[in-house]
Order: sequence, then structure tokens, then C-alpha cells
Amino acid sequence: MTSRIALLGSLYFVLIGLGFMFVEIGLIQRISIYLGHPVYGMAIGLFGIIVSTGLGSLCSSRLSLLTGLRLQLWAGALGFYLILLPYWFPILVDEFASANLLVRAWVSLAAIVPSGVLMGFGFPTGMEIVNAIDSRPTPWFWAVNGAAGVLAAGIAVLVSIHATISTTLWCGAACYLLLGPTAIYLARLRHSETDVVAAPAASG
Repeated sequence: MTSRIALLGSLYFVLIGLGFMFVEIGLIQRISIYLGHPVYGMAIGLFGIIVSTGLGSLCSSRLSLLTGLRLQLWAGALGFYLILLPYWFPILVDEFASANLLVRAWVSLAAIVPSGVLMGFGFPTGMEIVNAIDSRPTPWFWAVNGAAGVLAAGIAVLVSIHATISTTLWCGAACYLLLGPTAIYLARLRHSETDVVAAPAASG
């Protein structure tokens, strides 16, 4: 059981680290072009992502995703949002291309906040699932998540340079879509482990 948890948990937190950084870098690059300066893109992008992911993490304590259906809906909603973002966001950009900086900042946040809130569910949900099964590999999961994030930051820039910014966002979408089945399988392991622990208690 422990080896399966370690393997699946590592995959889960690697995908979160990769997906989050692909999305973050892609969004910052995209809104930097729209806002006209990398400093604006970095400021608005980081502000929007940090606040919205924090809000998502806060909501995860009240809106549990520990069932297979909810995990599937969450990963699917986030993945498809990121897939479609490069198609609808340029329409907003064209509509508000001549607006002042404040309006363009709000338009940028309209793209960032939904994805940030949804991404904020990923890490605390994963930690809740794996800790309910076995808390011993938790430090390892923190490490692999951080390493994947650092690695993805460089890869995301290369993807944007050699392909497109949209491709970077689609790579993030792919990570979150792959995260869904991984999360569901982890949740099933959690339920099976809970059942095993509860069985002796019930018989006693």
C-alpha cells in the first residue's frame, strides 16, 4: 500500500507543480503583452494568481473534493477552462485594447482569477487525501512539488519561445486533466484504507 501511495502521490504533486507553473508563466506572459510592459504583467499576474489561489485553498476547507465525482468535475473544469482561454481572452483583449491601464488590469484579472481559484484546490486536497492514508511520505510530496515547479518554470519559458504562449497554457491544461484520474485513484485508496481501519473497530 505504501509504495502505491508514494508513487501516485508523487505523480499527483509533480503534475500540480508542472501545471501550476505552466499556467502562471503563460498567463503572466500573455497579460504582459496586453498591458504593454512586463512589469505590469508581473505585478498584476502575480497579484491575481497569489490572491485567487489563496482563495481557492481557503474554499477547499469548506468545499471538499474527496469524492471521485467532485475530483473529476474539478480537474475537468480547470483543464477545459485553460484549453479555451486562448480562444476567448483575445476577444476581450480586442474589445478593450484602447482602454486605460486600470480597465485592462481588470480584464486581465478576469482571465486569471477563475483559473487561480480552481488551481488553489489542488495542493490542500492532495495533502488531505494522502495524509488520511499515510502521513509519512508528506515531506517527500512537498519536495517533489517544489522541484517540479522550479523545473516547469524554465520549461514553460522555452515552450513559449519555441512554440506559443497558448501552447504553454495547453501544457498546463494537460497536467490538470491528467491529475483527475490520479486524484480519483488516490481517493479510492483513501476510502479503502478507511474501510480497513474501521472494520476492526466495528467488529470490536
